[in-house]
Amino acid sequence: MRRHALAVLTTFVAAVSPACAAPVHIAAFGDSNTAAFLVGEDQGYPADLEKILKAKGYDVSITNGGVSGATSADGVASVDELVPAGSDIAIVFFGRNDHRQGIDEAVTRANMDRIVARLRSRHVAVLLCGYWQYDFSAIAAKYRAAYYPEFFTGVSANGDKLPQYTLSLDPWHHLTAEGYKIVAARIAPAVEALVRKVEASRAPPTNAPVAASVH
Repeated sequence: MRRHALAVLTTFVAAVSPACAAPVHIAAFGDSNTAAFLVGEDQGYPADLEKILKAKGYDVSITNGGVSGATSADGVASVDELVPAGSDIAIVFFGRNDHRQGIDEAVTRANMDRIVARLRSRHVAVLLCGYWQYDFSAIAAKYRAAYYPEFFTGVSANGDKLPQYTLSLDPWHHLTAEGYKIVAARIAPAVEALVRKVEASRAPPTNAPVAASVH
């Protein structure tokens, strides 16, 4: 009897523990606003976001797949590299460099569609970010991705970044470390919702066997 109970317990633990113990892997994927240009990855929004989620008790790991100067076309070319295998969630933000370089908006939208389509085909949950010049909500809806309408919420007004949150002498007005902290805090609830969905999908079914008591 004791040997049977131990076998049941071992089977239950083997079936449930790996899924419960594995961290939720998140890839932040984008341009210099993700890479934290001139500030450093350790002070960018992905690093701050990881701290926020861990402080709330979530077991998460966030990789920074930001590349300064990247356009949406670069995103299409690098999505499988910078959102690596095993990623559960991707936070996607491109478009600023497209706009700056005068790339046709239709091209940008087509590229964003391809990025999200590729990630969803890999069963990666997506939080697609827009900003005042680009509304990508239709793309998010098409692929049942989450949508965050304004990446610069809290650090901008009327489409312009607030000077107290931008680097001095930087002609592109990249954010300071304090600015990225605000971005991370504002986006955290949307990411947290996806983390909870991933965790829920890993939970054992309600009819899973209950570990037997060993006497």
